[in-house]
Amino acid sequence: MLKTAVFFFYLLRTSMRASISKRGAFLIESALMIANNLIFLSIWWIFFRQFNHVAGWDFTDMIVLMAVVTGGFGLMQICFGGVRELSKMIPSGDLDPFMTQPKNLLLHVAGSKSFSKGWGNLLSTVTLIILAGISSPLTIFLILIGILCSCLVFTSFNVIAHSLPFWMGSVEGLSKKYCDALYLFALYPTNIYSGVLQIIMFTLIPAGVISYLPVELARQFSGLKLLLLLGSSLFFLALAIFVFYSGLKRYESGNKFGTRL
Repeated sequence: MLKTAVFFFYLLRTSMRASISKRGAFLIESALMIANNLIFLSIWWIFFRQFNHVAGWDFTDMIVLMAVVTGGFGLMQICFGGVRELSKMIPSGDLDPFMTQPKNLLLHVAGSKSFSKGWGNLLSTVTLIILAGISSPLTIFLILIGILCSCLVFTSFNVIAHSLPFWMGSVEGLSKKYCDALYLFALYPTNIYSGVLQIIMFTLIPAGVISYLPVELARQFSGLKLLLLLGSSLFFLALAIFVFYSGLKRYESGNKFGTRL
């Protein structure tokens, strides 16, 4: 376990250095991501000037929602960006170099890629927390837990979606659209849906786990809500591991047993 943690630390450090090596592009991408998130927030600000509440949530709750979603998504992009490459690697046989090494395969793939735009999302999270005027240590702590769980669900969902080529062949576009749908739905209050749609938002597209539960937990702490958030996140992680390794049994080598640098 310790060796795996040390391995992942050095792998992640190498991936992060590569992602920010082009300083100009890194700064521009981060700045554009922050601007994009603030523009989206401004739309909600205009909306809440006309309507004080949406299903019981106010503008501050929306800021917390955006902080959790952008923070979790940004953390996934930085630490586990490689999962978004799975749908390319599986059909082309590019998993071969990873399989020749005595390391945790899924963790190795996940940490092999880091996206610099993730830093823009993380900086957006800090900006959003400041704008919300949140000063309570407990609330900030709960938001951080929400961000970590959000990252876990985003990563797990990407593993599941980008493992589809094990069964369906080259479906990279479908996998990306499925994951993009999760991010988009997570940016809206899940409590505006009802009936079957709300069930979907906690299962097939777990936007509610990413956004609704963390915001409700930050609004009013509850041990039950915390257990639901942690339990749901771990469930999707376990499901992602099961799906990936089940699909791996169907993997066909591309005879690319080179050395990864």
